[in-house]
Order: sequence, then C-alpha cells, then structure tokens
Amino acid sequence: MKFSRWIILVIFLVLVLSCKVVTFVRAGEEAVTTTEAKKAPERLAPPEIKKKIAGLRERIKLARLAENEQTAKQTGVTLNELLERTASLRSIESTYERLLTTLKKKEALEGEETVLHEKLQVQQQIGMAQGPPYTLSFYDSILDALEMAEQQKESAELAVKLGRRSLEDATMRLENAQKELRIVKDRLEPIIEKKKPLEINWRLEKAELGNKLAEALVSFEKANNDNLLKQVKLADLHTDISRHKIAWVRANLYFDKTDLDKQLKTIEYRRNQLKKRIQKLVQGKKQAEDALLTSQERFASTTDKELVPVAAAALKEREAWVKTYQAVLEQTEDMLEFLGHQEQGRLLRYGLLKEKIDNDKILSKRDEIKNHIEKLNRVLGIQQSFQINLQSQITAVENRISDEGVEPQVKYHLKNEMKAMQTLAKRRLEYISALLATQQIGRRVLDEMNLRLKQISLKQRLMKIKGGFQKIWNFEIWVIDNHAVTVRKLIVAFFVFIICILTVKYFLRSLGSRLVSHALIKETTAPTINKILTYFAYVLILLLVLRIIHIPLTAFAFLGGAMAIGVGFGAQTLINNFISGFILLGERPIRIGDLIEMEGNFAIVEDIGARCTRIRTGANVDILVPNSSFLEKNITNWTLSNKNVRAHVTVGVAYGSPVRKVEDIMLKAAGEYGKVLSRPEPFVLFNEFGDNALIFDVYFWLSMTRIMQRRIIESDIRFRIDKLFREAGIIIAFPQQDVHLDTQRPLEFCLIDSKE
Repeated sequence: MKFSRWIILVIFLVLVLSCKVVTFVRAGEEAVTTTEAKKAPERLAPPEIKKKIAGLRERIKLARLAENEQTAKQTGVTLNELLERTASLRSIESTYERLLTTLKKKEALEGEETVLHEKLQVQQQIGMAQGPPYTLSFYDSILDALEMAEQQKESAELAVKLGRRSLEDATMRLENAQKELRIVKDRLEPIIEKKKPLEINWRLEKAELGNKLAEALVSFEKANNDNLLKQVKLADLHTDISRHKIAWVRANLYFDKTDLDKQLKTIEYRRNQLKKRIQKLVQGKKQAEDALLTSQERFASTTDKELVPVAAAALKEREAWVKTYQAVLEQTEDMLEFLGHQEQGRLLRYGLLKEKIDNDKILSKRDEIKNHIEKLNRVLGIQQSFQINLQSQITAVENRISDEGVEPQVKYHLKNEMKAMQTLAKRRLEYISALLATQQIGRRVLDEMNLRLKQISLKQRLMKIKGGFQKIWNFEIWVIDNHAVTVRKLIVAFFVFIICILTVKYFLRSLGSRLVSHALIKETTAPTINKILTYFAYVLILLLVLRIIHIPLTAFAFLGGAMAIGVGFGAQTLINNFISGFILLGERPIRIGDLIEMEGNFAIVEDIGARCTRIRTGANVDILVPNSSFLEKNITNWTLSNKNVRAHVTVGVAYGSPVRKVEDIMLKAAGEYGKVLSRPEPFVLFNEFGDNALIFDVYFWLSMTRIMQRRIIESDIRFRIDKLFREAGIIIAFPQQDVHLDTQRPLEFCLIDSKE
C-alpha cells in the first residue's frame, strides 16, 4: 500500500511539472509572436513601392483571368472568393499608390519647410522687403495671413490626433492579420499530404493578402502621420513669420487718408447694393405672398383627388418662397447694420492710429464692442444651426425628386421648392460671411485698444485711477430736496457712526461703574439706566449722521404709510416686544439678577434687551423670552423686594408618637442650621391627622440667591430631622392599610380549574 501511494504521488508530480512546462512554453511563444506582431513594417522607398505596385498589377491581371467556374472547381473555392481575392489585390495596390503620393507630398513639405526657415532668418535679420511706412490695409492683409496660419495649425493638430488613432487601428489590424496567418499555417501544416496543394495554396494566399494589406495600411498611416506633424511645423513657421511681420509693420504704421477713403467707399458701395436688393426683395415678397394666397384658394377649392397632391406641392412651393423672401429680407437689413458697425470700426482704428481718441472714450467703446461681439457670436451659432437644418431639408426634397413614383407636375413644384431653399442657403452663407467680417473688425479694434491702453505711462495710469476714484467718491446715489447723497457722504457718515458708537459704549460703561460706586445705586439698577442712555445715544447719533449727509427727517415721511402697514401686519409682534422692553426697564417688575419662576422653571434674569430677555436656568441653559411674555403671563419673582424667602418641610410621624417632642426636634433641626435666618424664628404647625400619619410642618426663613439654594437647604434639614428622629425613637410613618375579616361563620374556600 505504501509503495502504491508513492507511485501515485510521483505520477501526480510529473503531471503538474509537465503542465507547468507546457504553460511556460506557450507563454514564451505568445510573447514571441506578440513581439513579432508589434514589429513595425520597414519604411519603403519610392522605387520599392513602385516595384511592388508593378508586381501587384501583374497579379491582378492573372487574378482577373482566373475569375471563372473552372478555376473555382480546381481550387475548391467559390467564384465569389476569387472575386474577393482580386478586390484584396486592388486594395493593396491602391494603398501603395496612396503611400507613394504621401511620400511625394513629404518631399514637397520638407522643401517648403526649408524655404520658410530661410525666409524667417532673412526677415529676422533684414526685415520686410517692402519698406515703411505701411497702411492699415496692408496691416490687415498680414493679420489675415496670421489668422489663416493659426487656423491651419488647429486643423493640422486635430488631424494629427485623428491620424494617431488611425495608426493605432491599422497596427491592431496588422497584429490580427499576422495572428490569422500563423493560425492558418499551423492548421494546414499537418494535412499537406492529405489535401490538394491548390486548396492549401489558396488559403495561405488569402491569409497572406490580408497581412500584406495590413502592412501597407500601417506604412501609409505612418507616412501620413509624419506629413501631418510636418504640417503642424509649417503652420508654426507661417505663424512666426506673420507675427514678425506684424511686429515690424505695427511699429511703422501711418494714417493714410486715401486708404481710409477707399475703405469707406467700398462700404458705401455695398450699402447701396444692399438697399437695391431690399427693394427687389420687398417686391418679390409681395408677389410671393399673392401667389401663396392664390395657391391656398386653389388648394381649398380642389375636389379632384388626383389633383390634390399637385395643389399641395404648389402650396408648399409658394410657402417656401415666402419664407425665403422674408428670411433674406431680414438678413439683408441686418447686413446693412453690420456695414454701419464695420464703418465705425474702421474709423475707430484710424482714430487710434492718429491718437485722437482719449483713454476714457477707448474704455467705454471697448466695453460696447465686447458686448457687440458676444451678440454676434450668439447670432452666428443660431444661423449655423439654421443652415444645417436647411441642408437636411434640401436633401429630403432631393430624395423625393429622385423618386420614380412622383408625378411630373409634383416633381416640377418640388424642384421650385428646392430652388427656394437653395437660394435661402446661399443668402444665409453670405449673411454668415458678413457676420464673420464684422466680428473680425471688432476683434481687431479691441486688439488695437488693448495695445493703446498698455502703452499708457505710469503717471497717466495714476491720473486715470485718481479720476475713477473721484468719480466713484462723488457718485450721487439719490437726491432729496436738492441735497445729493454721495458715496463720500455715506462713507463719512459710516465712520462717524462707528466712532460715536464706540465712544458712547466706553462712556456709558465708565458711567455705570461710577453710578454704582458713588451714587449708591444698586447693581441691578445700573444696567437699566445704561440701556436707556444707550438707546437715547443711538437716536442722537442717528440724527447726527443724517445731518452729516444732509438727509432731512421729512424724507422719511413717504415711508409712513408703508411703516404703518408693516407695523399692522408684519412688525406687530416686534413692536410689541420692543415697547414691552421699555416698560420692563421703566416699571422694573423684573431686574437683572432676580430669581423668577416662569411656567414651572426657575431661572435668573441675565439681561433685558430691546426685543427679548435672557434668563439662565439651574441647568446653565440660556432661554430667550420675548418681553411681552413678562407682561402677559403670571411670573413669580422671588427676589423682587428682598431675597428673604420662607420655606417649609413636611414630616409625617406614626400615631402614638409624642407630638411635643416632635415639635422640639423639628425646631432644633431648623434652628441649628446655619443658613436659616433667626429672624423671623422658625415655627412648627401640627397640620392634620392624616390617614397614615400625624402631619407636621416646620416653617423657616432663608436668604435665597440661587435657584437650587432653597432645595439644598430643605434637603439638609430633612437629613437632620431624620437623624434626630432615629435618635429619639420616633418613627416616620409610611402609607399602610389594615384589612378586617368577619369571622362569625366559617370561611368558605373553592378550588377552580384555571381553564374554566
């Protein structure tokens, strides 16, 4: 048994090791194949590509000759697979032709890059070929070149991102094709002698064609990606050249009256053309509306079902023309307005060039132009959305026209409808171009303004800041009785108010301490006087501040009605509590430091405010009580007149106890306690004969300053009474009840089942 177990164990270990070896070998093979798959195809030169294209063309000829049923039977494939092979060869040929074109383009781009580098170096050393001075129109042409270069750079960078993604897809396709080729080779290798060689060669050729096509695509995508990166560099060079030109030209600009007149004449010519177009559009719109009305009447009166589609198509055509005339008319009117903005922009630019516009006007105009550019951006987005929707509508009409089942008359009206839409699309493109031109002029004016503002000297900037500060300082917020309330007056009044408030608080704090120490005023009375004086001082300060800013009290007369309504509705409770606060301060039913009992809660008065009073309970919890509650509810003030309070302790003793001795002990317990006042003296009352005890009450006086002080004293006296009663053998009674049974006859007992 032991020997067999060892044999089984050895066999198990051999199997495990063999599995590990197989797994390791497969992992190595996969790593090798993955590395081979990721190997990029070699870069091909144009002569090699041409050679490959020539070879592919010969193979295509042979493949086309083999496209017949006989060849299909011999190779064991279908005719469709033969056609697919020819298509694959053509795809490879097309890809190599594209690769060859891309490489030629690369040579052209490299030559252009060399020329641009030389041009940039010459420009940096010598400058521009055309000498100064330069007109604003020449400057605009360089700005146009810069914008075009920046747009080309953005497009090239976007194309690079897309090209990288395409290269990744092509690389993945190549890996899959190489893997497929290896799988086909592995499957066909063991069965070469069992099947026909033609069939085997066909399958291998198909896998190899897929692999070659993938390799060609990877080569093309790499070359194309290189060209795109080169285009980004060229765009950077164009941008640098344009910027150098701009810096050179900007330093040598001059005001050319002839150039300005030429620009203004061009704008005037366009304005006259648009006015003529508006007149024609108004007439065309009137004719289109009349035709639409006629079509509506004809459609409503048509009873023949065969003529209904024609009438509906005619009606839709007329509606399209009316819509086109209306939209184009509105756009043309807007374009007239755009010309006005363009004219103002050019005048502003020439004014900036002559330095005849002051900085304040530049700042105001800059904000105005910014707002206008933002408005144009919104309009541009809307128009582009309309244009996209219009193109989809045109496509839908074209599809209907191409439908063979459409009647000739309906097709005629559909063509006219499409013509109206195409006219609208054309005019909208013109409108978008006018929008962009106006926007461009606005941006350039903004650039010139920002450049002008940057060139302001330090002294001018300080004067500008001072002028802006004075403008804000003397800004009139409102005017009352020919007295202007300015920012300066408000700030001065604010600081006066703060200083007066701080001064009054310091003065009243020192006054309160002196009143307590020298005028023999109670500590609880001093806060009340302080509150009244504070409110009075606040009123005087408010009047002083109003006087400083020249606001008469009559200015608040118009608020009387609104304040009365507010008091009647929203501020009723607030005013009630405010007036109640003054009553509490004047009548003084409660004072700061008094111990009060309110709704079963004992608390000490901490502060009496204008709206509410703050009290503190024995649990050290602050409670804010509205002032009106102290006048409307029953409040117990334990320390209103003085702090002496009578307390009592009730004790019940058993029947048969010596009552006089009980009295003496209770008087002793109260009299010996140090916090019990000797005057008035404590006394004991035999209260009643209770059900279970003889009830005694001991009454005594104490000076209570805290909430728990009375309860603590009463508790201590109870402890003392209990101790003295125990020493004297007097029993403190407890509730008990006696039960008497009538035993004149025997008691009868019965046992009853719990279930019953």
